[in-house]
Amino acid sequence: MRKRFLCSALFITILLLKPIYSQQANSDSLTINEAIKQTLSNQPLITQAMEQINEVDAKIKEQKSSYYPSVESNLSYTYVGPLISLTFPGLGNFDFNTLNNYNMNVSAKQVLYDFGSRDAAMELAKSYKLSAEEKVNLIKSNLAYQTIQIFYTILFLEKSIDVKNEQINTLSAHLEIAKKKVESGSSTDFDVLTTEVRVASAQNELIDLQNALDKGKIYLRSLIGNEGEWSTNLSGDFSISIPDINEASLISKAFSLRPEIKLAKENEGSAKLSTQVAGLGNKPTLSVGLGYGLENGLFPDLDVLRGTWFAALSANIPIFDGYKTDAKKEEAEADLKSSTQEILIQERKIKAEVQSAAADLKTSMDKLKTTEVQVKHATEAVSRAVAQYRDGVITNLDLIDADTALAEAKLLYLQVLYKNVVNKYALDQVVGEVVW
Repeated sequence: MRKRFLCSALFITILLLKPIYSQQANSDSLTINEAIKQTLSNQPLITQAMEQINEVDAKIKEQKSSYYPSVESNLSYTYVGPLISLTFPGLGNFDFNTLNNYNMNVSAKQVLYDFGSRDAAMELAKSYKLSAEEKVNLIKSNLAYQTIQIFYTILFLEKSIDVKNEQINTLSAHLEIAKKKVESGSSTDFDVLTTEVRVASAQNELIDLQNALDKGKIYLRSLIGNEGEWSTNLSGDFSISIPDINEASLISKAFSLRPEIKLAKENEGSAKLSTQVAGLGNKPTLSVGLGYGLENGLFPDLDVLRGTWFAALSANIPIFDGYKTDAKKEEAEADLKSSTQEILIQERKIKAEVQSAAADLKTSMDKLKTTEVQVKHATEAVSRAVAQYRDGVITNLDLIDADTALAEAKLLYLQVLYKNVVNKYALDQVVGEVVW
């Protein structure tokens, strides 16, 4: 009576503590969306790419400076000899220059017309920013899907370990039964040795699974920026909704969404602008200059500093630059042709990736149905084997074979569930779906 009371009290205590434990577990859990968010918030790769955008912004500001006048000041002292002077009778000496020459001036120069060279260079700088932004999107996409893959890999390994532990416990129970039969003399030690081999084999498989799980947690911790010890539970399952797979529409969607395509097109646009800039390399420029300063050496009082000013209109007309402009044009045109081919290369690559990912998803969906049936049949086989074992129709090893087949069917089913989720996200990735 006392024992029954203690068991009841323990059962009630567990029921009362379970909600509290569940709340604590949920507070430490990590969902797939939270994992992606942490990855994109803490990854130095993204910070590095964002700094490249800032670098391009600085280059755009640098290019804008060509639209403003350049202003500079000059201070100079020059000693010029010999001193030239003439003596006029009755009037004295007259100097035509001074030995000590001082000059202080401020000048400004503004380009008035350059056949569109500055505008083309500005558009080129802006195109580099668009390319840098697409690189950021590409990095985010790769990191997000890496996080998804390792997240579900960890879930798969954890559930596989649970199945393997269940198998080991079942084998251990069979081992105890086999040992008792040997002790009672109703059986030989063959069943014991065979069962021990299977327990050892299952334990080795468990060690491999645990090692893979530890590595997966290390990789996920590196992605999300968690440098401490792993104490987080992953919250998620393998249930996903899969829409109808239409390869033609998926390929068309990928061509419009994939950052690689966008980046290739931006590079092609930059190459076109580079060709335009190169073609304007030997065009004339028209400029105006203004200046004001103080200098001595002006007749008649050579040693007195006087205000001077100037206004100038100048044209710079290149005549021969050693074929430099032609070489730049050839270089830019070759880069443009290469950029155009890069778009075609990416389109072929993406088309193949979409078709391959769609085929993988279809395969895993088909396998999911067959493995469900396999688990169902293996479970029924174990139930029948247990009944037959009790009736003495089959041996302990036959029952172990049935239990092993069930464990393998469960592991296979888990693997197909895992592959189904991974293949679904792999298809999303090659299509260009944004998941962050």
